[in-house]
Amino acid sequence: MTGETGGTRLMTAIMLAGGVLRVPESGVLPDGTRVDGTRDIAPDAPDYATWLPYVIPEGAAWHGSTDDESILARWRAAASA
Repeated sequence: MTGETGGTRLMTAIMLAGGVLRVPESGVLPDGTRVDGTRDIAPDAPDYATWLPYVIPEGAAWHGSTDDESILARWRAAASA
């Protein structure tokens, strides 16, 4: 998740179950279209420590909508499987 506040670009990562980080990532398609998304980083990945200062807990990223609730329920179910 990224955002801008007062001209400063903020980067955040969400810590999922098992310590996996979900971080923002963007790319450019062959036609030049910019695509913003996320990728997951496992604790043993080389860039894991780089993202740790930007981590927020999964619960703090929840905004209270029913969509968020159902997504979190699926993530928790997958993490416990």
